[in-house]
Amino acid sequence: MMFLYKKLSRFAARHVAKRYLNLGKQRGVVSFSFDDVPASACRLGAEILERYEAKGTFYVCGGLTERIEQSEMCHSVQDLQNLHAQGHEIACHTFSHTNCANTGLAALKADWKRNQDFFSRHQLQQTGFAFPFGAYDLPSKIAASRLFAYSRITGGGTQIGRADLNALRAQALYAQSTNADTILELIQQTATEGGWLIFYSHEVSPNPGPWGTTPEQLETALRIAKQLGCKVLPVAQGIEFFKLQG
Repeated sequence: MMFLYKKLSRFAARHVAKRYLNLGKQRGVVSFSFDDVPASACRLGAEILERYEAKGTFYVCGGLTERIEQSEMCHSVQDLQNLHAQGHEIACHTFSHTNCANTGLAALKADWKRNQDFFSRHQLQQTGFAFPFGAYDLPSKIAASRLFAYSRITGGGTQIGRADLNALRAQALYAQSTNADTILELIQQTATEGGWLIFYSHEVSPNPGPWGTTPEQLETALRIAKQLGCKVLPVAQGIEFFKLQG
């Protein structure tokens, strides 16, 4: 019975509790985001973005600070403070990298509060939220919408016409599984139709694991986005851009 309830809740979450942002048909936006925030994303990833006069969004789990995750050293507090000082967006990814679809609301809210406390303790401004694993159900989607300016999921593809601020869709930028043709096609579609493409990855390394990108792949995506006339903005700034266009 519980399995059926969870299945129905996840189905409902994809179809209700939506908060639409009109994207219009003007200039496309590409955003680059990093989940869990390995140290390499904070350092090499940010350096590459800044080379193209761009800023990114970094979804932080306070509980992963200076810990190893998927064989990668994660961020330090100094890394996050440096990103904030350089104008990048710092956002929430739960404190404990919690699967929100499998966690009761009381425990989930407590975990969010731990991350908020972590942000406050280190003078970091929290904006939006990304669901770990892209996993959410109806209660967690509604609860997140009441706490954060926006929530990001996974799902792939570019958003055209409108986007759900309670479940912004994002496209993996993984060296091992996202090919160059897919990157080019998605950015072309975004530029042509005035859409919004949000990339997400984890580490930035010459030899990344299955959920990371290489410096070359990240730089290629940035270069194409700039060449095709897209604005490259952190997620929160992307929202403000489309609101002004509307």
